[in-house]
Amino acid sequence: MKHFALSVCFVLLSSCSKTSETQDTPTTQTENPGKTTDTVTEGTEEETETEEATISFADFESKITSFMTSYDVPGLQVAVTKDEQLVYLKSFGFADVENQIPVTDNSLFRIASISKPITFISILKLNDDGQLSVGADVFGESGILGTEYGTPPYSQGVLDITVNDLLGHRSGWTNDPYDIMFDDPSLSFDDLFKEMIDNRQINDTPSYYYLNFGYSVLGRVIEKVGNQTYEAYVQESILEPMGITEMKIGGNTLEEKFENEVVYYPSTEGSFSPYNMNVTRMDAHGGWIASAKDLAKFIVHIDRKPNVPDILPANKLNRPYFSYGNWVHTGSLPGTSAVMSRHNDTFNYTVVLNKRSTNYETILNSIQSVIINEIDTRTEWPAVDLFDE
Repeated sequence: MKHFALSVCFVLLSSCSKTSETQDTPTTQTENPGKTTDTVTEGTEEETETEEATISFADFESKITSFMTSYDVPGLQVAVTKDEQLVYLKSFGFADVENQIPVTDNSLFRIASISKPITFISILKLNDDGQLSVGADVFGESGILGTEYGTPPYSQGVLDITVNDLLGHRSGWTNDPYDIMFDDPSLSFDDLFKEMIDNRQINDTPSYYYLNFGYSVLGRVIEKVGNQTYEAYVQESILEPMGITEMKIGGNTLEEKFENEVVYYPSTEGSFSPYNMNVTRMDAHGGWIASAKDLAKFIVHIDRKPNVPDILPANKLNRPYFSYGNWVHTGSLPGTSAVMSRHNDTFNYTVVLNKRSTNYETILNSIQSVIINEIDTRTEWPAVDLFDE
């Protein structure tokens, strides 16, 4: 029996149990202490406002704008939580450069592979509700998806795949000869599943291999067990209980852009267009759009801290990588860079951009460096909770 172990995409960036995932790319190669409630008594409001006004983020924001200039980033949002309260939220630059429309705190960005922890939490929720065993087979007569996809009889490798294997990127499938999730945008899930099940070889002794398709399969598992679309299940069972109402699966073309969604810009002139991909089809592995505030709200509901009730009990969250004290998950697609991090037991941060660099890890590492330096060196934070605004 194959044993579950989380993938290298959730592997430690350092000995502090920090993890990273930046595997989305559109080529035929590879896809990336109790709650403090401020009480203002009569006669103290002006004093409190004056105290708050002395906390300046000017230097931090200057570093962010310098970063944007260096990488030609049109727009971004940053959110920081302290003890699960939103203490910093700021939007910079333009959602639409051509029409000079600024990014607002309600602007939505593609979050690419940050979709995966959302899918992971959804699977764990189904498990916690008694609807799904993570050790269950996925394909075959006794599997969750049965013989709905591909052409039976299936190979033994396909029959051996469990939900845990897909969560941990250990299905045995690879992207050889290319990442199927970036195939012809007109192809359906049925088409992609048929190609993978019927024609792609599975390693006899599966080891970790980052695979977008595996999380696409998990999306179909959620649909089958939850008896509704993947998007509807996540919105109703995961996001809405967290107070998140604006997240959705994104569209593909500029014409399909949602209200409040930013415009995405390629890394360089003539490079792969952000609008030549089937983002909707990426749903469970890379299709969500969100604001930095949305993602900050998501993370405080899964970070194992007591201020905000988590959506799952601690024993369910005691899984790689959610159990780690420090972890970071990144996402990247053409025109998109995103970070969601449990920085430590006190701070979380999220950031979303409508640009990425040619070497996508460069832009992700650079913006993280700016934010981490601010968190690690700042001694005063506002006594506010912007989640309440």
